[in-house]
Amino acid sequence: MRKRRKNNAYQFVILFVFSVLVIFAGNRIACKNARLFTSQVSTDTVSYLVRVDSILSVTEGKNSYGGVVDATSTSVKFTGTVLMGEKKGDSVVAVQTYDDVVASVGIPVEKGDWIYVHFTGNEEEARAGNYFRVKELAILFVIIVAFLILFARLKGVASVLSLGLTVASVFFVFVPAILSGYNVYLWALLVCAYSIIITPPYIGGFNKKSLASILGSVGGVTLAGLLTLFLNEAMKITGFASDEDMFVIAILEEPIDLRAVTFAAIIIGALGSTLDVSMSISTSVWEMHETTGSTDFRSLLNSGFNIGRDILGTQISTLILAYIGTSLCTVLLIVTYQPSILEMLNLEQVIINLEDMLVGAATIILTIPFTALISALMLSNREKQERRSVSEFRIDGGGTAAEEKVIYKK
Repeated sequence: MRKRRKNNAYQFVILFVFSVLVIFAGNRIACKNARLFTSQVSTDTVSYLVRVDSILSVTEGKNSYGGVVDATSTSVKFTGTVLMGEKKGDSVVAVQTYDDVVASVGIPVEKGDWIYVHFTGNEEEARAGNYFRVKELAILFVIIVAFLILFARLKGVASVLSLGLTVASVFFVFVPAILSGYNVYLWALLVCAYSIIITPPYIGGFNKKSLASILGSVGGVTLAGLLTLFLNEAMKITGFASDEDMFVIAILEEPIDLRAVTFAAIIIGALGSTLDVSMSISTSVWEMHETTGSTDFRSLLNSGFNIGRDILGTQISTLILAYIGTSLCTVLLIVTYQPSILEMLNLEQVIINLEDMLVGAATIILTIPFTALISALMLSNREKQERRSVSEFRIDGGGTAAEEKVIYKK
């Protein structure tokens, strides 16, 4: 047992080193010509992160939008201490301005808030920008990780590592690759392949169970890619789904292929649910085998199918509700200003979201039986090997019939 644990530890270390090296090498290649973090503000504008120390004054006025809408404008003047950079520790005076109709920052600052301020030219007072919101999310993230590790222990650590490495591959490799002008289709597939290879071993260990999950995920993502390519061609998708896409296409001298970006977004979105269901099904079939000792292909396959049917409904519901929740404001806007539901459904922005949901659902539906089939085949192959070993034992003439039965059971 100790030797097995030691071997598993070595395998995890090797996998982690391999995963990090792949991301490092991919990042070096992807960032070669990438345009990253180039500020769009004026060159004479300087930004600082400050902590609000005191509120000096609050004044209100009136704004008119086209003579139709009257809005109350509010200006909050405050002092703050710079938290980062060469001016760290210095005190600054800033003004936050917003109104009750169009507000870049509609929540008044309070003492203790962290907020960005911007100085332009020789201004004595800075303009308030966005609140610093990462701090609260970082605290929540640490709490979630702590509970995950407390509940799942080493598997929790492995889950966090696999998730972190997958996210890192997207943001440190795939995104820079797009901004370097590389082929979006190719790099999307490479990132998916990387995630599929490393995630199951981290969660399930180095065994046939993880291999079944890998193969099931490959099948699911392959379906997602082929289905997306077919639908994009059949529905004449251009990739221009929002105003932001006009800015994206102009980032590089050679226009970014928005159809390819749409393809990448859909298959990467489908990847998460594919890994989830493939690991769940392979684990369930293996647990059934370990618990009952069954190695009958049909019974194991039926077990995978039965468990998959229960997973299917919840997974698809989760997928669709997640998309609806993240695009609720867009839905409200489109429903309000479109003349009919049919025209609304034909907007490319809506079509791409619907395509994303349906491709994800189709991927889940295929991944479940495919993974169950692979898992059952692997275990039924083990049964044949056990029968062969028992036959060889009988040929050798060793042991009683009772001993032969025990060997077969093992």
